[in-house]
Amino acid sequence: MYSEVYSVTLAGLDACIVKVETDAGDGLPSFEMSGCLAAQVTEARERVRVAVKNSGIILRPQKIMVNISPADIRKAGNGFDLPVAAGILAADGIIKTDMLESSVIIGELSLDGSVNAVRGIINCVAKAAQMGFKRCIVPSCNICEGEHIEGIEVLGVDSLKQLIGYFNGESELIDAIDAKKSREHDVIHMKNETCPDFADITGQITAKRASLIAAAGHHNICYMGIPGTGKTMMAKRISTIMLPLNESEKMELTRIYSAAGKLEGRSIIEERPVRCPNYNTTKAVMLGGGVVLSPGEITLADKGILFLDEFNEFASAVIDSLRTPLEEHIIRIVRGSKEYIYPADFMLVAAMNPCRCGYYPDRNRCSCTEHDIKRYMSRVSKPIWDRIDICTHMGMIDARNILYESDADKSSDFYTTANMKKCVKTAYDIQKERFSNENIEFNSQMNEKHVKKYCRLGQAEKRIMETAFERLNLTVRGYHKVLKTARTIADIEGEECINAGHLSEAFSYRNPL
Repeated sequence: MYSEVYSVTLAGLDACIVKVETDAGDGLPSFEMSGCLAAQVTEARERVRVAVKNSGIILRPQKIMVNISPADIRKAGNGFDLPVAAGILAADGIIKTDMLESSVIIGELSLDGSVNAVRGIINCVAKAAQMGFKRCIVPSCNICEGEHIEGIEVLGVDSLKQLIGYFNGESELIDAIDAKKSREHDVIHMKNETCPDFADITGQITAKRASLIAAAGHHNICYMGIPGTGKTMMAKRISTIMLPLNESEKMELTRIYSAAGKLEGRSIIEERPVRCPNYNTTKAVMLGGGVVLSPGEITLADKGILFLDEFNEFASAVIDSLRTPLEEHIIRIVRGSKEYIYPADFMLVAAMNPCRCGYYPDRNRCSCTEHDIKRYMSRVSKPIWDRIDICTHMGMIDARNILYESDADKSSDFYTTANMKKCVKTAYDIQKERFSNENIEFNSQMNEKHVKKYCRLGQAEKRIMETAFERLNLTVRGYHKVLKTARTIADIEGEECINAGHLSEAFSYRNPL
């Protein structure tokens, strides 16, 4: 007999409905599969055969042919075991086919017949709903991902035997909505156990100010300084003053983390991600891809922060791979004749030492030659420096600031996470109103036309820009970066126009040494 079962395959972050066609009949006993299948899918033959046997079902010797169409789409992943088993059982008349046409089935089988989790469930369920299917049957451990998709019934299954009972009308499956109600907490937040505060960092007022500007305008920032001055502490606190995610951003992040298999039981991502790859990270891990397409570190940092500690210790190819994502906010991966696009709207936060020993320009402790320093800094290319809006230097803290912190500069009292978050919110409200008719949110996202429109300068400011442009050998991109940063500084201070003070501060952040 012949049967059809519908399933879903991931193509990057997108999903595609596929049809699992099964023919079981007379002939030499065999089990063949076709349809442009990856190794993980063809391995389903033995898993399905044993899982069916261990579920108490004895299949008669027969020729089984399974085709997963369309054949021009490569099928990969571990989610085809359950639909293949359902197709064979339907072709043998063991399960009823009444509801198969309106159902999408996804799941991996263990040899004992239990159903294991698969990645990308929220993407698959969303596609099934879009295509008009009535229900989507997924592993019960993935069911929380389906509760946010409307217009489709999402059911969780624990075993092949349970699936058979459901289609034969003998048992019920867990509904995503009921599962949500039964959980003690509606949503599991993606956040750290502790909430670090900028007030924990002694001194470093200039760097805190730069962090505030970076968060307010979504500017890329680099912290440079000698070891032990708090560069890493500063970088890891920027996310605490950024604005909360909106609903659209939450869903986009959840789709990314689901496709990467990193949701880990969460139903939705609630907070901006902070990704901190090691400097030994390869280009493939950073950009994504692989035999089974999966998002890389850059995409996992979407809507959040990509923190690169020891920035110039990363391989040059890895650093330079940031060029296009920083400009276009997307990553293109080509496989055969197909192009897959991953989002990459992240904020780059880097930290590095000014030389190999880390103590330049303190010549009492730094023994590096000028040639050594230039070679060390040249690991980060000029095009990358051009894409970093703010570079702030962090010096050694005086012992008196630590021992007599209560007597330190009172201006440091302002730089707490709570106060800085209020300033970021104020600046964001100004940007939201300014860009209400534009397709951008932050000053850092302005293009040339936006810069001309929203960063107009007076005669005195134009003269400053002309002088600095020549002295600093700015590129056109660097020129625009200065104006965008100055625009954010003006927004923080509630000024409608960019003045000389805003420009001077913005220029002070352009020199990496």
